[in-house]
Amino acid sequence: MNSQEPSGDASNEDAVPAKDEEVPAEEAVEEPVATPEDELSTEEQYEELIEPEKPRKIRKPRGRPKHLGAIITVVVILIILIVWTLVSPKILPSVGVTYVESPVYANLANFSAEHQSWAALTEWGISVSGPDNVSANETFTLQVLVTKISEEPRNFWFRGTAITLTSMTVIDENGTVLSSMSNKSDHQYGKLATISLSIKDPGSYVLKVTGQFLVYVDMRIGFLPVEKINLAPLELNPIVVG
Repeated sequence: MNSQEPSGDASNEDAVPAKDEEVPAEEAVEEPVATPEDELSTEEQYEELIEPEKPRKIRKPRGRPKHLGAIITVVVILIILIVWTLVSPKILPSVGVTYVESPVYANLANFSAEHQSWAALTEWGISVSGPDNVSANETFTLQVLVTKISEEPRNFWFRGTAITLTSMTVIDENGTVLSSMSNKSDHQYGKLATISLSIKDPGSYVLKVTGQFLVYVDMRIGFLPVEKINLAPLELNPIVVG
């Protein structure tokens, strides 16, 4: 029986390496250690602790100084009060019954009446003067004078009252308007309204005067319009037209 020896050139894929043969070890790959770029050194960290970064100051836009608006408001109010006081109507003085009972200022009629307001108790006088004998179609003039007889103040801030004539008319017995105020003037003793008219038919006429005036209350600073006083029809002495 023939024995077969193994062939010397057969593939030796599963051959066991010899004991003396060294197997190469796998090369170790060193992985880099990531270092933060923003990491501060010990010295920089120390300086950061003892000298922290100062915050930047934000400059605010320059505006108006404080209280400037309030100062401007006070100045404007003072100017208004001064002007208001300077342009206030002239206070009408109390003149008693001198003009109410005067035959010059009140030859056709005279009236007086008290009026009470929150500021004062005032007695007003109305005096009507003019001719009592005229020719037909002749233009003649009646004068209506408003005066202050007396006044009692009822308020600490009250200085006195002033008036402005707003209307004054002459009417006949039937209430028909014959003429209205054509002119008004300011006198130291009162306010005077002028009314021009004419009557075409002869006869004796009982005319009446009616009107309105605005009352102002003058205070220590400025003035206030209080109210309008409407005059009831005031009957005059007869006027003869020839």
